[in-house]
Amino acid sequence: MMHAARAVAGKEFRHMLHDRFTLALVFGLPLFQLLLFGYALETRIHDVPAALINLDPHSEGRVLERKIANSPLFSIKPGYRTEADVLAGLRAGRIRAGVEIPADYTASLLYRGKTTVRVWLDGTEAGTPATLLTALDGLALDQSLHSLLRARLPVQSLGEIEIRPRILFNADGRTATFLVPGLVAILVQMITTLLLALSVAKERELGTLDQMLVTPLGPSGIIAGKCLACSAVGLVEALGLLLAMRFVFGVHVQAPLALLLSVLPLLIIGPAGIGLLIAAHARHQSQALQLTYLIFLPSVLLSGFLFARDFMPAPMWWISTPLPTTYNVDLLRAIVIRGAGFGEVARNLAIAAVLGGLLFAAGWRGAVRSLRPKS
Repeated sequence: MMHAARAVAGKEFRHMLHDRFTLALVFGLPLFQLLLFGYALETRIHDVPAALINLDPHSEGRVLERKIANSPLFSIKPGYRTEADVLAGLRAGRIRAGVEIPADYTASLLYRGKTTVRVWLDGTEAGTPATLLTALDGLALDQSLHSLLRARLPVQSLGEIEIRPRILFNADGRTATFLVPGLVAILVQMITTLLLALSVAKERELGTLDQMLVTPLGPSGIIAGKCLACSAVGLVEALGLLLAMRFVFGVHVQAPLALLLSVLPLLIIGPAGIGLLIAAHARHQSQALQLTYLIFLPSVLLSGFLFARDFMPAPMWWISTPLPTTYNVDLLRAIVIRGAGFGEVARNLAIAAVLGGLLFAAGWRGAVRSLRPKS
């Protein structure tokens, strides 16, 4: 038995050494994923896109404005002057927080000993509102001490700065509300990509693909038929998952239902293109599964599904930019959780459509070419 085991083990080693794909999978993939996810999975919150409205031109208002602007936790975005501007920015996902310093801030703090700062927070990202509130409370206490020391007042005169938060979109912090819309986008991509990749690889592995190629169907007809079938299954899957989201998890769609339904084809186009690209290169089903895994895991972890893209290092942010999952997750969260309208998601819709179209065109070309006889 040991002699047979040594012989088989030797054969396996020789096979792996001569199989470039296996070598890359065994040694390259773990190192690539370690470097990718080790840099990308940043849980420390920093540089949160925020709006800052200062209606108080006096000294204490300017001091608090500088403290917030200089905090590493916030990245202040210009162009927000009213509450309506802040709410629109939050709904569109351009900012995650808004702070308003009232016009009577200095007078109320120095003469009445109490003042209020209004704060709006996006509850879409789990954990972010609590961290921001803690930081703002710390800045408020620091500002109170600063005012006390500058005015040389007794400790009993320490002014109170009340942070009055308003958490929008998932104010109760339900995990299902945060996770399920993004999970729908993730699962639709996985099903569509896997179906297309395995469908072509299985035909090639069983030899039935060669039989189909001698029929009048031709390579384009075969790929078109597989795309239609797998895309239809993907759309049905998406509808089923959305129904489960609503009736099983109790996650309500805040935007018009027509907008949500119009987005569903975009959830299919990009993943279908990826599936066709895999199908063009996979010689058998196990290889298709491995390639799907290679693409799927980075797509999940870099898309903002679990870890906000705002806090990723710049190289990881750029790597996540061309991934269709990034825009699919953001679109579903914007429509389902934030109730964003067409105008507020138009940019992401356009990017998702162009990116999905390019991926599908590249996948179609590669898959059709792989079926044509080699000259």
